[in-house]
Amino acid sequence: MKRNGLLIILSFLALAAACLISGCGSSVDNKGSSSSASILVPSSTEYPNADLLVWAGSVEDNLSNPDLLVIDARGKAAYDQGHIPGAINLIHNDFWTWGSGLKPVEELEALLGEAGLTRDMTVVVYDNTTAAWGAAGRIFWMLEYLGCNDVHILNGGWDKWIADGRPTETRTNALIKATFTASVKDAVRATKESILAKEQSSDFVLIDARTDEEYNGWQIYGEARGGHIPGAVQIPYAWFFNSDKTVLSYADLKTLLETRGVTADKEVASNCTVGIRSGFVYFALRLMGYPSAANYDASIIEWAAADETAYPMDKMANYHMLVYPGWIEELIAGGTPPTFESERYVILETESTSPNLKYNTGHIPGAIHVGTRELTCGADVYTCPAEANLPPDPQLQTLIEELGITRDTTVVVYGYGSSSNYFRVAWALMYAGVEDVRVLNGGYEAWSASGGGVETTPNIPIPIADFGAVVPVHPEYLATTAEIQEMLSDPHSVVVDIRSWEEHTGEDGGTHYNFFTAAGHIPGDVYAENSGWYFDADKTLRSYPEVEQMWQDRGITSDKMLAFY
Repeated sequence: MKRNGLLIILSFLALAAACLISGCGSSVDNKGSSSSASILVPSSTEYPNADLLVWAGSVEDNLSNPDLLVIDARGKAAYDQGHIPGAINLIHNDFWTWGSGLKPVEELEALLGEAGLTRDMTVVVYDNTTAAWGAAGRIFWMLEYLGCNDVHILNGGWDKWIADGRPTETRTNALIKATFTASVKDAVRATKESILAKEQSSDFVLIDARTDEEYNGWQIYGEARGGHIPGAVQIPYAWFFNSDKTVLSYADLKTLLETRGVTADKEVASNCTVGIRSGFVYFALRLMGYPSAANYDASIIEWAAADETAYPMDKMANYHMLVYPGWIEELIAGGTPPTFESERYVILETESTSPNLKYNTGHIPGAIHVGTRELTCGADVYTCPAEANLPPDPQLQTLIEELGITRDTTVVVYGYGSSSNYFRVAWALMYAGVEDVRVLNGGYEAWSASGGGVETTPNIPIPIADFGAVVPVHPEYLATTAEIQEMLSDPHSVVVDIRSWEEHTGEDGGTHYNFFTAAGHIPGDVYAENSGWYFDADKTLRSYPEVEQMWQDRGITSDKMLAFY
């Protein structure tokens, strides 16, 4: 009895000690000391470094394997609600400092040792993909930077794990403390100095993984300056995923990168706001076999805070005209979003016909519907009369007044898909003289993707008596036929065709427009791609440096008088 009692006491003390060492919760032995080759299966064998992206089935098959450590890189609240069985929780925020990136190596060694990690572990990291903004990629990059050589990412992350009905648990898991000894790989960590030294080199590419609004110039996350590092190629983080949250195929990733000049023969670095999304871009480059890839972990927060003479930034000249869903959300909530200085606003939902079934199905709260042709042709029909780019000026003024719009009203316009219709409405309002016209980048699709609320009740405009000026205030925004003829003989002017190539060449005679009597294009004009080219796959506008480069290649420059048709 005494011997059994002593064993019970010793067992209890051992358990208590393990609990104290591991931080309580469910404690497991230190994992991972052998190669993952025999236990993890690549999600696809097409990638040059296919073993870095693993199939969920092989992870599930090895949840009890002591040679595998699974890291959940989501926030603690999400982890507590449910996670992959046996997974420990590592939060990337614990390992870096705002404005300067990773903490000193000695601190990282202590933190990872406290968490029970060693460099020889076989590790699979996951997050909730686009909602996590690159958390798994950031952990992956940090571990590789510190010398870990057997780190992988779970394809599809938590999103697909749940969608596929794989097992979960809610108990907290922790490892026994270990000694983590780093073997730093300096080459995979970019700095502002290294980027500055290379940014003019044709053998170097910098990828900016942020959204359009950040890249274009909006200061959303406390950046000291808005915009991007000069020469940076924009590839938003969300574009690296399929709709089911798996990583793009090898062929799609190759196209995504190479069509933007990001090729494997170049040295490539990535940045975002604080190096999280760009950490995943680093992973994607490694997956694709790029031999020289790095993450700028201090990213724009550090760069923008540095001396602007030494570390300049570029931004879209009139970025404020292209708003994003969060800006509108703040506006309709009664706030004062950046650059909004008016006393009132109107949101216009536009489409070519009226009434609009899309509007009745759901629209941005407070939005008023207006038919595109109604405002820009003077008739609620699909085909505009040949002589009518716009309704007669008095009629246009009346239409705008009936919408409750004055010259000093901020007007936000949105539409659907890769359509130029709502940009035409914005142009008509600018021609009339509305001083503050904004367009929702990405239209209704961007609003929906952001989780913005909708309503189905139609909003009736409250007419006003006086626009505040005689329309048009800006007649120069409308080119007449006589002016086009003059421009064609002026070397300082360019007339630009943005119809389809078939229409430009005359192969398509424009039979779907009943007012055309001839095929082809205006002699002496310049072709600058169909209007659909100016949109990305997510319906947002194409990166403006890409547009600017294409225009410059075709002689369309800002020092010339331009007219588009």
